[in-house]
Order: sequence, then C-alpha cells, then structure tokens
Amino acid sequence: MQDLDTIRLNFNPESLLLLNVILGLVMFGVALDLTVHDFKRILRAPLAPVIGLVSQFVLLPALSFGLIYVLDLRPSLALGVLLVAACPGGNISNFIAHLAKGSTALSVSMTAMSTALAIFMTPFNITFWASLNPGTRAMLTQINVDPLDLFGTVLMLLGVPLVAGMWIHHKYPAVAHKLRKPFRIFSLI
Repeated sequence: MQDLDTIRLNFNPESLLLLNVILGLVMFGVALDLTVHDFKRILRAPLAPVIGLVSQFVLLPALSFGLIYVLDLRPSLALGVLLVAACPGGNISNFIAHLAKGSTALSVSMTAMSTALAIFMTPFNITFWASLNPGTRAMLTQINVDPLDLFGTVLMLLGVPLVAGMWIHHKYPAVAHKLRKPFRIFSLI
C-alpha cells in the first residue's frame, strides 16, 4: 500500500473548470425549485443560519481537533482533517438538502454565507487549530487565498446558476418543471 504522504493530486485548469461547470449545473437544477419568498423566510428567522455558521466554523473544527487528539493522527493526516473541517460545505450540500426535501433556501443561504466568511475563517481556523498540535504546528506555512479568485468561483458556482434557475422558475414555470427531472438525474450521476 502506498504511503499516504507520497500521494499527490494534480488538477489542471481544464479539469477544474469542468468540475466547476458541473457543480454550477447541479446548483442550477436546485434553483429551479426556489423563489425569492424562500429566502425572505430565512431573513425573517435568522436563528438557523446563525446556528449553522457557529457549527461550521467553531464546533466542527473543535470536534475535529478533539478527534485528531484521541486518534493520535500523524501530522500530515491531522492537517488534512483540519483543512476539511475548516472549509465551507459547497453546492452538493444544496443538492442533498433539495433531494431530502429539506430547506433548500436555508442550505443555499448557508453555502453563500459560509463561503463568504471562509475567506477569513478558513485560514484562521487552520492556523489556530494546527498551531495547538506540535506535529501540525511544524507543518504550517502561509495560507494564501485570493479574494477576487474566490469571489469569481463563488459567482460561477452559486450566484449565476441560482439567479438563472430562479428566473426560469419565475418567468417560465412550465419550462422549469420540464427541466427539474433531467437535472436531478444529471446531478445524481
């Protein structure tokens, strides 16, 4: 079995673009069922998003740090666990919430808010929690997040597909109805 520390993942720009387009299409399919009213309900009762954000940026990294300590993970694996715990969810959570007939508007709102906060919170959480572990502290290097690049990615993955899907749902409900099933099947594949 290959040592975990020797495995390298190499994504070229074309494969990342393809992955982002696919995730954008998944979001578009989810947005075909959303309305502005769905988001107004979230604004009137903001407790759920607040609980979600605290869970995402405080509880999840803290529990992950505890798990690293209990399992005595090697530093490279521990840093990977912290990185995953510090990053926001993503579009697939919106699709899963939609499939489960949950609050898709809440999921989309959480994704947007957590992604915006991630510009600051992801580097903070990785640095804070990794510095508490002697093994991972030695592995820390400067984390560099380009805010404009992140904004462009969020716009492509969340903003444009969300607005387009909601617009079609509002202006052409029959078209939205016909598109839902094919996009649901595409998203499952």
